[in-house]
Amino acid sequence: MGAGLRTVVVSWGGSERLGPVLDAIERAGQAFAGEIVIVGRADDARLPGYASRATVLAPEPGSPSTPGAHRNQGARGATAPWILFADGDVTVEPEFVRDAVALLVARPEVVGVGGRIHERQWQGESLVREVPDLHKSGGGGEVEMLAAAWVARRTAFEAVRGFDPRLPAEEDMELCVRLAAAGGKLVALDQRAAWHDCAPRPSWAEIQRRFAGGLFAGQGLLLRYSWGTPFFARHLWRQRLFLATLAYALLGAGLAVSALLAGAGARAAFAAWALGALGAWALMALRKRSLALGGLAIATWLALGIGIARAWISGNPGRAA
Repeated sequence: MGAGLRTVVVSWGGSERLGPVLDAIERAGQAFAGEIVIVGRADDARLPGYASRATVLAPEPGSPSTPGAHRNQGARGATAPWILFADGDVTVEPEFVRDAVALLVARPEVVGVGGRIHERQWQGESLVREVPDLHKSGGGGEVEMLAAAWVARRTAFEAVRGFDPRLPAEEDMELCVRLAAAGGKLVALDQRAAWHDCAPRPSWAEIQRRFAGGLFAGQGLLLRYSWGTPFFARHLWRQRLFLATLAYALLGAGLAVSALLAGAGARAAFAAWALGALGAWALMALRKRSLALGGLAIATWLALGIGIARAWISGNPGRAA
């Protein structure tokens, strides 16, 4: 009898977490004769140690170095009716997988099922922060996006040709939009789907890593590729915060130059702009309960805005992550 569930894990620099990740996946897959496929760096010396527990694949030569390309590779050739896509740093809840598959069996119109992703941020061995419901799926129901840990109906996934392998980020949203356009429904359960474990964020180190690695380019490339399609306006609306932050920053730069060269009116305009920027920082600091985190959140928005604009205009994703 073939496997009833294939789990595809993309491990890209996160193989130190694969032990507990695989433990949870194995528990989740017991009821389905599950199989596991890991796609990770060819030079990651730790991955061969998991070969007894999963099929370990290196990226195909010449393929894009993106999460979508690696997930497509891991899903290729599957005969199981359900595919669990799990990032290499998430620990799935076995009960979620059971309930997600049950929903897919009961409702043929549903093509993907997720749940709440709870984030745990670690400094070494110390838990420093928790972020419940990272993607705001709330009490469940139909949603527009599933990410990090979700179960797909394989036939629906294959019918839309999987993830867009060109995108270094935003590939989950892009796929979900096409699944919905093909008539499928995406549903979040009113339960935790997985824990996402990571370093504290936002941080300057994360912003620099993601910007340099091209991870802030995915949204811009998606806007470029979706131009002229029915999906463009929807994707553009999702990026409004980051593009508005960039526009506000550019306005401030222009006003600063004017304030240096012109008279009191220009200086007053720049002062008004600066008060607006400080107000946004204060609001984010209140929300984050930290001046530093509030400032880093706004810096992340600005970096995303720059990355989106650069990739949208140039088509250059930057260095692969």
